[in-house]
Amino acid sequence: MFFQQATIFLLPGFLRITFHKISYSDEWSSLHLHRRYGKIRPVYLERGTFLKQIAVIGGGASGMAAAITAAKAGATVTIFEKSPRVGKKLLATGNGRCNISNRFCTIDRYHGGDPDFILHAMQTYDVDNTEKFFNDMGLMITELEDGKLYPRPLQASAVLDVLRMEAERQHVQTVCNCEIEEIRPRGRDFLLLSGEKSFAADAIIVAAGGEAAPQLGGTESGYRLLHKLGHSITQRIPSIVQLKTDVTTIKPLSGMKIDGTVRLFTGKKEVRSQFGEILFTDYGVSGPPIMQISGSASRLLHEDRSAILLLDLAPELQQKKLYFLLKSRAFTHSERSLEEFLVGMFPKRLGMCAIKTISPVPLSRRISELADKDLQALAAQLKAWRLTVKGTNGFRNAQVTAGGATVKEFNSNTMESKLVPGLYACGEVLDVDGDCGGFNLQWAWASGRLAGTSAANKHL
Repeated sequence: MFFQQATIFLLPGFLRITFHKISYSDEWSSLHLHRRYGKIRPVYLERGTFLKQIAVIGGGASGMAAAITAAKAGATVTIFEKSPRVGKKLLATGNGRCNISNRFCTIDRYHGGDPDFILHAMQTYDVDNTEKFFNDMGLMITELEDGKLYPRPLQASAVLDVLRMEAERQHVQTVCNCEIEEIRPRGRDFLLLSGEKSFAADAIIVAAGGEAAPQLGGTESGYRLLHKLGHSITQRIPSIVQLKTDVTTIKPLSGMKIDGTVRLFTGKKEVRSQFGEILFTDYGVSGPPIMQISGSASRLLHEDRSAILLLDLAPELQQKKLYFLLKSRAFTHSERSLEEFLVGMFPKRLGMCAIKTISPVPLSRRISELADKDLQALAAQLKAWRLTVKGTNGFRNAQVTAGGATVKEFNSNTMESKLVPGLYACGEVLDVDGDCGGFNLQWAWASGRLAGTSAANKHL
């Protein structure tokens, strides 16, 4: 048997030697040596066959899902992770409980340049499929409020543990503290460069995540890799993040929480509304409804458009009904001070702050000194407390990146690049972001598994 050349490369725990045969056909004959537990075990493949080498760049949610799925399909898979360990960001999701998915995943919960791009992945690997994926690995799922799915132990570490165990069971190799700096297509395969090290792979899955939470591993590296290969990258902005607002009228409320409806406007157009617990802070507002609409507000600011919040702090009452309640209250308790006017109806600090925004009358004065127009203004204030959005708390405090690699340059049925055959991308690195509540992790699992299956099954 004659050979033109032998290509040798070494990964931790794995040695591969591939011989390219000179013959009248393009068939390969390969010898793979697996070094495990200190022993060398040779695996001989028949002529014309090979174990497909897949490199997954990023060991987060989508990367681990892609790696496990590709390995199950028969590929030899290596995860390259720049951090000391995989899944660091996953441990922080859902306040440490890991909101795995959401029972009510619909396309309107996703945003980006082309939300329809997600349809095939989300239908192929839907929520029920995700639940089975984890059940098969031994993780039980429980459903809590609003369709949110969590691991039964309510610990993110349980999710990461089963992913690690399954990856090990599928012989997925992991190389940590290794940031891939460049991908070089070489015709039939790819060369990956990291400092002075180089690795070869038949297919690449870029699952490097986004810029959100850099302290947990958020990075721009995935965008840089794809951009060098010709892909367009949209502007990235923080999403699922606290909002900075004008605090003139709410400064005394810092630290207070109250249920209400948040409505986001640009000009006279209502963009979005969300009900939930609003948290007032020294920089603006936070809480679930704020986090939910923050992506839309962030996009408006990025487009140099106004972003106005109207807080309805009595959503169960129409404004007219609230006015009559206030009028009746003023008549019944006319001897009380303005400081005490709304005690029992709203938190005392909130009531005092609301009155001070609509009237110059000192809070020590009696309620009877409020004019009818003041009561009407107070009802309006409590139903539509206006705050101008000035910015966000940035990527460091964001849970998700909005924006990323333009999805029109990828095949939605396979997640493969239309520009570079054999290159795939999944998860947050793409221009797809979801609402708060498990939607982003569902996209990570679905897109990662689709990329892993497609990369493993494609014939070179």
